Amino acid sequence: MGQRGRRVPIARAVGLLAVMLSAVLVAGCQSREGVPREANINAKKNEAAAVPVADNVPPARVTVEPADNTTNVRLDSTVKVTAAGGKLTEVRVTQADGTRLDGALSKGATTWTSTQPLAPDTVYRVQATALNAEGYPTKVDKTFSTLKPRKVLEAEITPTEGSAVGVGMPISVKFSEPVKNKAAVERRLLVETSKPIVGAWHWFSDEEVRFRPKTYWPAHTKVTVRANLRGVASGAGAWGLEDKVRNFSITNSVVTKVDLAKHHAYVYIDGKLARTIPVTGGKAGWRTRDGVKVVLEKRENVIFTNEQIGAPESYRLHSRWALRLTWSGEFIHTAWWSVGSHGRANVSHGCIGMNTENSEWLWKNSHVGDPVEVHSPDGNPMEPNNGYGDWNFSWEEWTAGSALV
Repeated sequence: MGQRGRRVPIARAVGLLAVMLSAVLVAGCQSREGVPREANINAKKNEAAAVPVADNVPPARVTVEPADNTTNVRLDSTVKVTAAGGKLTEVRVTQADGTRLDGALSKGATTWTSTQPLAPDTVYRVQATALNAEGYPTKVDKTFSTLKPRKVLEAEITPTEGSAVGVGMPISVKFSEPVKNKAAVERRLLVETSKPIVGAWHWFSDEEVRFRPKTYWPAHTKVTVRANLRGVASGAGAWGLEDKVRNFSITNSVVTKVDLAKHHAYVYIDGKLARTIPVTGGKAGWRTRDGVKVVLEKRENVIFTNEQIGAPESYRLHSRWALRLTWSGEFIHTAWWSVGSHGRANVSHGCIGMNTENSEWLWKNSHVGDPVEVHSPDGNPMEPNNGYGDWNFSWEEWTAGSALV
């Protein structure tokens, strides 16, 4: 009984043997540190797979100027989208109707900058995408809105579109609102010519600026004037909202030189004396203005009366051909009634008179914008704004009237 009780069952003995053999086998595969070799290799592989390389590269960061939900943004503001830690792949800046704002991407594709002015009272949506070094995208979707101008700056440009004018014609830009920020506005005024010139702008008032070359325009020059006023702040709450372009051309050169001390006019066409004309000028008390003038209008069948200028004599005279030189009433015109004084004496009320034949010839060869250089020893100086007195400024005086000096 006692021996039978100490026996181990065969099945249990086999199980113990299997456990012991298993322990020996495992021990044979262990490293010196007691860690299973196969388990250690698999752990390293699993660790690399669990942390992809991309997870170590931060996403690109995209910033937008103006900031999200900004209101009353100035129309001359620049929209700027910048990517840090990546490159921009798409930028869209649009109005509600889908109109896109033009812009340019930098060489490294890290910055997008708008290249045109913003529209007034408008909500803009900025959508941009940037990729980091591993190609993972960052997207932004932001909005801002622009201000509504209190006043609108508009411009009227002379000469008119497609016109042909003489070599003395200045360019005039008149504004609908007083311009306080003259430098900003003047920078937006561009003159392009088919022949090289030196020219400058001169401010005559807050409402008008004029451009002329240093000397008369070269004959047959083509001229383009660009008033790029969109998005410019002219001051006192006024903004330009649209650009304007004017194209005109210069005719052949016709310059009339009047010497009232000698009572003659000398007409030069393309630099050559074409005709010498006996004339009469303003008498004492009514002297013709001295200085350079510009033909303002070509008129026919003009009636001159004493009431128009407040002369004491009573008259009503018909003049067939007339070229206006000043807004106050000086003309070169047909004066058939004073032919006996032409070339001899000054008997008019300020106009330059000549006979019918000569006045017709001059009228047909002249253009609006032709310069008329008047030597009137006893006359008052030609006023800058009584027509175009621009050529009576020295070049130094003229350029001093620019806001960019």
